[in-house]
Amino acid sequence: MKKLVLIIVLMALVPNIAMAKRVRGLFGKSERIEKIMDVDIKGSNGEDLYLGYKTTSQFFFMGVYMKDDGYVLGIKGKFGSYYTLDEQQLASFQETGSLPNPMPSYEIPLTDWLWGFSLWILLAVLAGIWFFPKNGKALFERGCTYYFGKNAKVDYSKAFAYFQKSAKKKYAPAIFNMGIMHLKGQGVPKDIQKAVPLFEQASDMGNTNANVTLGNLYYEGLEIPKDLGKAELWFNKACGQGHDGACKMVAHIQEQD
Repeated sequence: MKKLVLIIVLMALVPNIAMAKRVRGLFGKSERIEKIMDVDIKGSNGEDLYLGYKTTSQFFFMGVYMKDDGYVLGIKGKFGSYYTLDEQQLASFQETGSLPNPMPSYEIPLTDWLWGFSLWILLAVLAGIWFFPKNGKALFERGCTYYFGKNAKVDYSKAFAYFQKSAKKKYAPAIFNMGIMHLKGQGVPKDIQKAVPLFEQASDMGNTNANVTLGNLYYEGLEIPKDLGKAELWFNKACGQGHDGACKMVAHIQEQD
């Protein structure tokens, strides 16, 4: 899951970086003017002008925020150059007939809006996947991060919380790990009476480690009463799943008989 999220982020990041570099980096803005119609208006320096609308894209790393700045008078032959049009100027040009009344409507293409805002939506979705994993395996892996201290400080309480969420989704390794934490008193009070049922539940779901652990518990007799018959039963179950150590324990117990 972690690799998938990183790949998606990079796929979204690359095209936006390319565009952002054109406007002086990942943090900046880009103004765009689209022509609506020719008009009989001269600029302050005698330039020929046209009526257009302007949009501004604000770049912030991966995201873009685009806003509609309204009507402007673009300068012909000078890409991106324009004169602003406030309400007073607009009314004055309309009174003289230089600009139509009412003003022509314009519509910003949907693709322009999607270009920026879709990246923010994507980031929100990825953040949800990253910080709020939904499937049992992802929750289990998050728990392991805190349990083993992989790229994070060891925190048994957080680890147990994630294992518990994963266990609710019937993920056997998480159920097994909860049993281990109850057995060792990691993040929760040590309680063999809670650990054994969790191991049995994980075993019912085909977890080999649970079978081996139960076999060891009954063989050693330290946490629960020693019972070689039950130990052999659990080791035999793990042996059937291809666990070599469990197979050796079965042979060892049978030799003792």
